[in-house]
Amino acid sequence: MAAAEKMLSMPDSESTLLPNLLHLRTLVRVADNRTLTKAAKKMLRSTSVVHDGIDELERQLGVSLFERAPGGWKITAQGSCVLSRARRILAELAVLPAMLGQPPVTVHEQLYLLNARRLIAFIKLCQMKNMGRVAKSMAVTQPAISSAIKAMEAGTNTQLFERHGRGVRPTEIALAILPAIRRTVNELTHIARDLAALAGEVEGKVRIGALPLSRTRIVPQAIACVIQAHPNVQVDTFEGSFEQLETDLRNGDLDLVFGALRADEGSPLVTEALFDESLVIIARGNHPMRLAPHELHTLTDAQWVLPRSQSPARDMIVKAFASHGMQPPIAKVESGDMAIIRGLLACTDLLAIVSSHQFEKDLASGELVVLDVTLPQTPRAIGIMTRKGAMHPPAVVAMIQALKEASLP
Repeated sequence: MAAAEKMLSMPDSESTLLPNLLHLRTLVRVADNRTLTKAAKKMLRSTSVVHDGIDELERQLGVSLFERAPGGWKITAQGSCVLSRARRILAELAVLPAMLGQPPVTVHEQLYLLNARRLIAFIKLCQMKNMGRVAKSMAVTQPAISSAIKAMEAGTNTQLFERHGRGVRPTEIALAILPAIRRTVNELTHIARDLAALAGEVEGKVRIGALPLSRTRIVPQAIACVIQAHPNVQVDTFEGSFEQLETDLRNGDLDLVFGALRADEGSPLVTEALFDESLVIIARGNHPMRLAPHELHTLTDAQWVLPRSQSPARDMIVKAFASHGMQPPIAKVESGDMAIIRGLLACTDLLAIVSSHQFEKDLASGELVVLDVTLPQTPRAIGIMTRKGAMHPPAVVAMIQALKEASLP
């Protein structure tokens, strides 16, 4: 299941526990203006409405956000904690007006966006493309979903969905604003974890995108370390193509991705290389070519299991052969699935070009062997990808540290 799909499977009872977006906006305004009166004037609301909004948010979160005083309200440590996340949430929503051709956010803010259940309904409908299914997943009626989408369309002043067969499909503008709305909802889920961390508890869920070479040892070892040290932490791993995991990371549906890094100037992602590795040629433990060293040109008649065409690993293989004046190898089988590769090598004389980290246990046991052949121009950086400027909850910070330790030689 993709990270976005799993996020959309959030129980409705859990979505109702998310902090109220309108009240978070009120928190930001009171913190900026220091008094209820000034905040109320800025928001074009009565003082009592602003006061009630803060009271309700404090009840919902179970903490005191301000110390009340006649000369003004002083924000507490808990209030500052929530305020940092609230600013990020409003900043995510503030990019939408420009995308919609609307005036920038001013005193007349886009209040139609400050409804978490409405945003979740929009995200789910983009994914499920059927109002009935969305209604069932959120335990509400279909007219309630229809009303939520109509409110979104009225606020954006554009059509967000088109009828298609028995369902709907999102328009281009809906898909354009979807990432920012996803990130908004994901940021909302972090508030409770931020407050728990402030109280000295590391808890919550860490969502890791695991690329193939990390799945056998490094990621499992890091997960084991984190859940042993922090019993209240849960971990979800997601396996998929680099492109899918990168999209989920950009949208905030993943906290980090671990694996082979790719250069992408101007990307909103941050990469941290932990080690370098080169591709190797492997075969079954009793393969006839296992005993003697070989030159690459002696393998022209070999039959190959290779990474997918146009993948970075495949491109490096082509360059390695070209550096020896050789034509690129022809794949008898294209696969990135470890079980399939392992099974093929066990019963054939096929050779595979892979990351050694993917088959560490097989190589250690002798079931597979690395041929004594150098593959030039195949070193690549392995490490962690995160979103630029992300506020990582403590559980994610702990996981990043554990991955670094598991990557040490």
